[in-house]
Parts: sequence; C-alpha cells; structure tokens
Amino acid sequence: MKQDISKINRSIKIYPIFASFTGDLIFFVPIDTLFLTLVKGLSASQITAMTMVSLIVCIILQKVILSIVKKIGNVNSLRLGSTMLLIASLILTFGKSFVAMLLYKTIHELAVMFLNMDEIILKNNLKALDRKDDYFKIRNKSKIIYAIITLFTALVAGQMFNINNYLPMYLSIIIYIVVLGTSFLYYEAKCNDELEINKGRKKLKMTPLIFYILLSNAIFYSIIKMGQNNSKLFMQYDFQKFLSIEMVTYYITTIVFISRIVRLVGNVIFGKLYIKIKDKMSVILTICLALSFLLLITGHFVDSNFVCKVIIMSLGFFLILAIRDSFQTYIEDVALTISNKEEQQEIIIKIEVYRRLGTLILSTIFTLILLKYELIVIEIILLILSIIEIYINKKLCDKIAKK
Repeated sequence: MKQDISKINRSIKIYPIFASFTGDLIFFVPIDTLFLTLVKGLSASQITAMTMVSLIVCIILQKVILSIVKKIGNVNSLRLGSTMLLIASLILTFGKSFVAMLLYKTIHELAVMFLNMDEIILKNNLKALDRKDDYFKIRNKSKIIYAIITLFTALVAGQMFNINNYLPMYLSIIIYIVVLGTSFLYYEAKCNDELEINKGRKKLKMTPLIFYILLSNAIFYSIIKMGQNNSKLFMQYDFQKFLSIEMVTYYITTIVFISRIVRLVGNVIFGKLYIKIKDKMSVILTICLALSFLLLITGHFVDSNFVCKVIIMSLGFFLILAIRDSFQTYIEDVALTISNKEEQQEIIIKIEVYRRLGTLILSTIFTLILLKYELIVIEIILLILSIIEIYINKKLCDKIAKK
C-alpha cells in the first residue's frame, strides 16, 4: 500500500509538541485551586464533586467512546479531542456556575480519552517507516518537553493570576486554538497487518497475585490523585490564615513549580533504585507515600513558626509528586511480566478501570466528608490508607517472590 511519507514524517515531528500541550490545561493546573475557589467561588467539597462526576461519566461512556473511535478513526478522534479541549477551556473561563464547572471537568476528561489516540498514530507511523525502536525515544522526548513547559507555567502562572485572574485562562484558549489547528496536520499511515483474534480465548484468571496488583494500584493511584488535589488546597487554606491572597498565590505557585522539578528528580532517583531493589520497590514507595501525609498533617499543627509550617508541608507535597510516576511504572512492569501475551492487553485495561473506580469511590467518600468536616480529616484518612497500602504491598512482594 502506497504511503505519503512526507505526511507521516510531519506527524512524527509534531507529536512531541502536540502531546506536551495536550497533556493538561498547562496554564490552569498551577493555579487551579486558586482559580476555582477565589474566582469561581467553589468550595472544597464542590471541587471534589467535580472529579467524582467526571469519573462516573467516563466510566459509563467508555464503550460509547470506543465505538466512536472505531467509527471515525484515530486521526478524527484526535481532532475531536482537541475540539473538546478548547470547549472545556472556554467553559472553564467564562462559566459562572457550579454546573458549568462540572461540564468543563467532564468534557476535559472525555477529551483526554480521545486524545490518547495520538499514541496509536505514532506507533503506526513509526511502523510504516520501519522505525518501531524509536517509539520510546519520541515518547520520552514529549515527556521532557512537557516537564519543561510545566516548569515554566508553574513559574509564571501565579504572577499572571495576580495581574489578572483570567490572564492564564485567556492564554490557554489561544494555545488550544493553535492545538486544534495542529491536529489537522496529523496523518496516520495505513497498515496492512491484521491481528489474529482468538475468539475462544479465556478471560484473565483472577489469581491472588493479579488481585493484589489491581488492588494495590487502585488504592495507590487514588491516594495520589486525591492527595495531590486536596493537599494543595489544604496548604492554601492553612497559608490564608497568615498571608494575603496575593502572597498565598505566590507561595502555592512556587511550591507547585518546585514540585515539578522534584517530580523529575524523583523519576531519576527511583529509576536507579528500581534496578537495585526491584521486588521491594512498591514497599519503599508506599512508605514514602505515608511519610508525605504525615509531614502535611504535622505541618498543619505548626502554628508558632510559619516558615517551619511551609517547609514541612511543602516537603510532604513534594514527596507525593516524587513517587507518583515510579509506582505506576513498577505496577505495569510487574503486570506485564507475570502475564502472557494473550493476557497483557486485558490486564492493562483492568488496571486502568480499577484506577478510575478507586478514584471514584474515594472522591465520593471525600465529597460527603467535606460537607461536614475540614480538610484535615481527609489528610488523616489518606495517611491511614497509605499505611494500609504498605501492608498490601508487602503481601504483593511476597506473592511476587513466590512466583
């Protein structure tokens, strides 16, 4: 089959930049809690509810999304996702009600599911040029660019927010108009290869090892997801007792900026550590997770010295960011290692589903708790769950050792 080589090469070249700018609402993330609470007037429980509702919609519509992707193809799915990302930015910026913010969050989460098709497009394009081995290099390049971009936005978004609360959002809209235009430059190589589908293939057997992998991943990911969001808001509320809104903005955005650096450093450190203590990796990471919430809670009760409060709580927040990527990599590595070729796709899908369900359950519980109690209760629950997660991962390590 004849291929348009120039279009394939163009798609490969634009992938790292495109993937970097669609990884998140990059100018919004550093000031998300500030924007939602101070500008949109949302409470902590409403912000948590946004996550809960968007997760429910994504879980319910997964089969519908898959059907749409199959019908319109990967490139058109990418364009649809880019359009939805722009719409989400517009609603977030100009919406004035809680319902509008719910709509923004839901559309954004659905957009991400369509945008994930860019990885398949990259694979097919590299395969067409006999460059399959370049996939990791190009994917890693996109992560590096994303890290650099988010470091920059974490540094300037707070200053822009202080100049004009809506300035970061206006810039986001401009960026996603460009992103939408860029999506029309994408091209996917036509592949002739057909995969043999074994219709009689048995379902993945739920062994004790697989059960612990799914359970551990669901709990850890949920703690990280909810912990990162709530801990940033937790620090913001604590700092507001001592500082003006302008200074709180400066502190929070500075902490977020440093956390981006810590995330990169954490990936390097735990990447090297993984080679030495592979089977014990999850236990080390979950101990660090428990320590992060212990630091956040300790810092909350330090009122006599504001500098100490900031340092202790920041260290806890940094630790959450430092370990989040490494655990996901570890779990996926173990899952793929213990499963055969026919089981790998199913187990990866189950891992993703359990992540969403875990986050949904925790989000629902936290939404109800925040209707009556303060954020400190959430942090204590996250600490308790982290300690339970240490036990689960100890059991997981024992199962792996016996494998």
